[in-house]
Amino acid sequence: MPGFASVVAERDVVGGKAQLTSTIRVMFDRNWQLVEDELPFASLFELTVPEIDGTSKRVFINTATRSESNSRLATLTVKELVPAGSTLTVERKAFERNGRGTISAEVEGDLDAALVVLASHAMVVANPAMFDKPTTPPVTAADSDSAAQREALEEHLRKRPGDPSTFVDQVLAVYDAIPAEIVPSPKLRAALAALNGTFAEPAISSLLTSENCTGKPAARVAFEPPPDFPDLLARVTMENGARVISVNPLAEGDRFEFLMPLLAHEAIHCDDKSGRVEEIAAAGFDTFLYLQLVAIEPELAGAHTRVARELNIDAVGMINSGQRYPESVGILPSAGVKAILPLTNSAAGSFAELVANAYASVPDTASPPEQVGVDYTNILAKATGMDIDNPFNLVYLDELLSRAMDPGVFAGAISAFGLVPER
Repeated sequence: MPGFASVVAERDVVGGKAQLTSTIRVMFDRNWQLVEDELPFASLFELTVPEIDGTSKRVFINTATRSESNSRLATLTVKELVPAGSTLTVERKAFERNGRGTISAEVEGDLDAALVVLASHAMVVANPAMFDKPTTPPVTAADSDSAAQREALEEHLRKRPGDPSTFVDQVLAVYDAIPAEIVPSPKLRAALAALNGTFAEPAISSLLTSENCTGKPAARVAFEPPPDFPDLLARVTMENGARVISVNPLAEGDRFEFLMPLLAHEAIHCDDKSGRVEEIAAAGFDTFLYLQLVAIEPELAGAHTRVARELNIDAVGMINSGQRYPESVGILPSAGVKAILPLTNSAAGSFAELVANAYASVPDTASPPEQVGVDYTNILAKATGMDIDNPFNLVYLDELLSRAMDPGVFAGAISAFGLVPER
């Protein structure tokens, strides 16, 4: 009578796209012969799968085949994801005539019960008021007070994980050194300085030095209506060959943390060849940064300003996307998600589609990689061990962001938004 040597479940991946099915490789501890029986081999197996609420369910095997090259190996297919910690049983009568009872073994795998839920369901915000009409925060004297914004920056930095003793002083020195003639608002200077220590740090030198495609520092990074498109939150234009970053004045009363993703996004745009794919990638980077901020300061998710609302919507959309690793974040469609913004009238099926719809007036064309986007990619790729590729390759970017997302940050963001599985 054979026993189980190992039982390993793997999520199926076809053409780089994660599926909602699994393959289980069952290695027995000895050679065996199947007793002649009219029952299909697959019907002799059964799974007991744990649920995140502590209960379990029965799952049946779709197909079971014995390897032609290894008589101890059998391969099972299942029409759903099988988490680690599941139990596989097989009827003894498969191997012994008139055998009774079962033998069982715990299943190993790369997904636990919680990850299976994330990989196969859209997440819904517990408080749909997040999508309500936004408010405009009042502008106060503190918003233009250099000392007040420096204090806010220091408070933010001390909330970041790790030893802040020297890092905080270094970033405050960067804040103090940012030229007011380029960045007149101390709040925008705080937002720019706060990019230190994040993957978006290259935005600082790109905007403040000649190390960019224009060969000049930005002419201005300021609160002013975006030219020609006054409803945009921010926009890049050119002035005497240098960039101007116009941030909508309606954001001046927002916390500077909300401005960090805007600056990280706009710093990517340098040449005049921006297309819709570039906007999707830039939004992907700014949303990825925002999720890290929300994990540090969960109260950001509860704000109802225009900037907060747009960032929150994008954040939920990114959490509900992910082609290769749908249990993480991503930008391409997840197999188990039809609409990334449940409880809204948006039909967008992925983060990329959501952003593309918002930039419908931008040409649907590819554009050459921008250096800041490449720099962001290099930092994230190095952290994940991935090869470096074009940040405007959305298949690559989808996997990069998925793999770069820290599990603790992801859990913190889910908690901050009060996300629960869609039923």
